[in-house]
Amino acid sequence: MNNYQKNPQQGGNWPQKNSQNYDQPKETPEEFLNHHAIDSKWITQNTDKSMVDFAEEAGKYMAKQKLTKSKIRSIYGEIKRIQINGFDKEKASFYLLRPKMAYALGRDSSNYGLKLFKLIFDKSSELVQNSNQYENFCNLFEAILAYHKAFGGKD
Repeated sequence: MNNYQKNPQQGGNWPQKNSQNYDQPKETPEEFLNHHAIDSKWITQNTDKSMVDFAEEAGKYMAKQKLTKSKIRSIYGEIKRIQINGFDKEKASFYLLRPKMAYALGRDSSNYGLKLFKLIFDKSSELVQNSNQYENFCNLFEAILAYHKAFGGKD
């Protein structure tokens, strides 16, 4: 059996739910970031309400795109490990997160939720220069993942 079913209104084929492109959003991850910009002060200075609002929208988008926690578990686990051990001791590990993110997306490049996660990671990680900024970086990702779970993100 193929991965398509008939669209009764247009007579064409629609991907079925188990097909990878079934629930693609109306906006791409890049378009999402154009409408919901990352403010550098969330990393370089301090968290504010706009960061929490951004995290809510990003978490909702990722959950809708069926991003599972298992797809980002190793990255998020490493983010937390660096936080626990201290940014100053773990700078090399922090810099190596970027290629790990690229690898994760390379394994599932059609997942828009994962692509958004990587784009947010790339834009925010570039701003991290010290341990205080790393804490702000962690706060951003913790908030995103909390909303991801709240909006139905699976483990």
